[in-house]
Amino acid sequence: MMKKTFVWAWVGLCAALFLALGQAQLPEGPGKALLEQKCAVCHGLEVVTSQRLNANDWDFIVGQMIGFGAQVNPEERKTLVAYLAENFGPQSSAPAAPQTTSSATSPSQAYAVCQGCHQPNGAGVAGAFPPLAGHVADILNAKGGRAYLPLVVVNGLQGSIRVGATNYNTPMPGFPSLSDAQLADLLNYIATAWGNDRLLKDFKPYTADEVKGLRKQMTPAQVYAERAKLELK
Repeated sequence: MMKKTFVWAWVGLCAALFLALGQAQLPEGPGKALLEQKCAVCHGLEVVTSQRLNANDWDFIVGQMIGFGAQVNPEERKTLVAYLAENFGPQSSAPAAPQTTSSATSPSQAYAVCQGCHQPNGAGVAGAFPPLAGHVADILNAKGGRAYLPLVVVNGLQGSIRVGATNYNTPMPGFPSLSDAQLADLLNYIATAWGNDRLLKDFKPYTADEVKGLRKQMTPAQVYAERAKLELK
């Protein structure tokens, strides 16, 4: 069962990544072919092309995917990290997708990093990925929920949770590479989509400056401990 959930998580990650990669041409290189071979289920652009990270940061992200079940051997990991660092590193000359302070990302684009697991309609997958429809409103209405929600997206979550009558224990990866503007767009989208807006109490949209102040580097287990403080029913 654990292996199955890891596979689900990896499929979701691939979907998110390629939804983000598919809207632009990737630079040529051995890492490109490898990336396509490992994540051939979808396409996409922005999560990668909007970033300029060093090799250590890319290695962290690739390692995170491996931790969730990606079938990437050590040699392939080196190739992927080298490709990403060369083409999407701090000094890269590759055209960058629009970045940060004033977001040009539409809400639906921001949600691309989530929908591989949580589904386009926010319904989730029973027993594997919890729903966001209805549940995000519960989180935001809880005391401390507004500060907690960005932590989940940035750092991920690991631990058993219960939403409605269903238990979920699939680890969620974090997305620390999202810019503050992208993160704010994403949070505002999941807060107001699928009828969540009708369930919220006095919701004010997140801003890039606000989420910048709320960002904290945590482990998924630490985020799980923060969730427990919300006392969700």
